[in-house]
Order: sequence, then structure tokens, then C-alpha cells
Amino acid sequence: MIKFFRHIRQRLLSENKFSKYLLYAIGEIVLVIIGILIALQINNKNEQRKSENKIVSILKEVQHDLGLDIQKSDELIAYYKTQDSIINLILTDKLTYDDYKNNNILRYTIMNAFHMKIHANGYTNLMENVDNVPKNLKAVIEPLNEIYIYNKYEIDKFDKRLDLITDRVIDKLAKSKDWHYRIDQPQLEDEMIDFFLNDPYYKNDVYLYRNAGWTNLAYHVTIFRENAINAYKQINALIESNEPLPDFIPHNLVHLTTAQLNEYVGNFKVVKFEGYDGPIPDLNYKIQIQDNGLEGIMNGDLEDMDYFYFETKDKIFGQTDIYLKGEFVRDSLNKITSLIITKNGREAHLNKLETN
Repeated sequence: MIKFFRHIRQRLLSENKFSKYLLYAIGEIVLVIIGILIALQINNKNEQRKSENKIVSILKEVQHDLGLDIQKSDELIAYYKTQDSIINLILTDKLTYDDYKNNNILRYTIMNAFHMKIHANGYTNLMENVDNVPKNLKAVIEPLNEIYIYNKYEIDKFDKRLDLITDRVIDKLAKSKDWHYRIDQPQLEDEMIDFFLNDPYYKNDVYLYRNAGWTNLAYHVTIFRENAINAYKQINALIESNEPLPDFIPHNLVHLTTAQLNEYVGNFKVVKFEGYDGPIPDLNYKIQIQDNGLEGIMNGDLEDMDYFYFETKDKIFGQTDIYLKGEFVRDSLNKITSLIITKNGREAHLNKLETN
């Protein structure tokens, strides 16, 4: 090809056709420039593809970290919910001498803590390469900043505070109670039981522990969990992953059409609380469709909204509340008549109100 063009140039010069030669030369230069531009474009696309593949790989690392922390957050929330139920018994003087005598765990209620150290390697890696994030993947950066800056800060703060409280309680007992070194024996002595039952300063420490653990740490972990789940799903959508969502990510196990969702829409009235014999407060629960899913609102309180996923056609569970679950009840005509739902640790029975 090079010899061919050289031959044309020589022929034009030998025939003294300078103007035609000049035009030819310009054309040849243009072709060379076009070839260079095409080569550069191909090279740029290859580099962009490599850069995007690298960012996708980093986002998968972020997903892995989020997955670990979502599972850990479920464990932490469950732990401090259990702790809170015990602490409530302590602060309301519901525990007895026999409880402490026969239960070896109660003595350690505020001497242990469940810690959560957030995995941030993937996020750190992403921030180090943030200038190379393609435009189509940038949408996830702001939600991740919320998780790894604000949420992480709050979690770390109360995690450290719990350590200070538990360490101080143990150290204070060691310095003020001559029996502390015997606290691990199979049964507590009477003096020890009297301390746990009646010492007001111990109860102050119990209150501080609950404030740091259930009231604050578990609260901020719940927010982190919700944000982390949303970010996990967002990354899945952005990188167009074909892998199914893992079990620890709340999602519909069955998918219903809008027409099917309309079956559940309506107003429900609380008629019974399991284990409660007193008068039933006037509570109405409105279920409506939102974003191709169901949401429930108790007495119009928009700050107390429940978002549902379907386990089966009539069994639901909470998107963000790991303890929320329920089941719709149908009559012989397959019409929904009531709902049994567990919310805030209590099972409630609700009847569906007739609509005009």
C-alpha cells in the first residue's frame, strides 16, 4: 500500500502536475490524521472500558463489605433488643432474688457489648479512584458517602461509649466490692444479689448502657442497615448484575402485579393484642400501594410507616424492620378479611373494614 502511494506521487511529479500532487499530498495527510484519530478513539474506548471494569470490580468489593455489615447489623439489633427486654425488667424492678439465683446470665447484663466494626476497604478504594468513576456509575457515590461518613461516625461513637461503660462497671465493682473476684461462681451470694436488685448506682449504669446500646447504637445501626441495603441494590442495578440478591438482602420472594396488590389495600382496625386483656386502643392501620409495593401507616403517623415484602402471596415481612412480619387471612370466598401482624414485639390482630 505504501509503495502504491509512493508510485502515484512520483508519477504526478514526473508529469509536472504539481497542483494535483499538492491536492493528493493534502488528501494523504488527511487520511493519516483520520487514521490517527480513529486509533486514538479506539485506544480511548479501550482505556475507558478498562477503567469501567476496574470501577465495577471495586463496586463489587463495596457490595461484599456491605453484605458483611448488613448481616452483622441484624445480629447487633437482635442482641440489643434482647438486652433491652432484660434491662426493662431491671429498671422496673421486675426481677427477683430467684431470677438472679437461677440465671447465670443476668449478672453480666451490662458487662458485655456487641460490637460492629464497619468494613470500609471497598469504599476507601472507590474514593481513591473516584475521578475515574464513569458518569453512569456516579449515582451511588452520594449514598455511600452517607453510609461511610455519617452513619459510620455515629456507630463508632456509641460503640466506643459502650466499651467505656462496660469497662467502668467492671472496674468499679473490682474496686468497691470485695466479692467481685467470686462473681463467676455458679450461684451468686446473697450480698451480690442484693447489689444487683437494689443498688441505685448500678441501675444508673444500666440506664446508661441502654441509652448507648439500644437507644442509640441499635438505632443508628438500623439506619445504616436500611441505607446499606438500598446501596447494595443500587449497585446491583448500576452494574447490571445478573446474580440474584442474597438471602440477607430483603426482597420480594414472590412478585405480585398491581392488580394483585390491590387485594390488600384498605383500612384495618386493631381488635386484639396477643397476651393483653385490657381495653384495646382505637388504632387504625391503612395499607396502600407505594412504588409497586405495600406500605402500612398506623393512625396516619407518617413517621411510623411500614414497608413490606412478600414471602408468599399472603405472608409479608418488613423491608427495614427485621422483626416485622404478618399474614393476611382470607375467607371461604378467597377475600381478605383480616391481618395478623407482629410489630414492635407484639402480635396484633386486625380486621379489614368494609369500604363503600
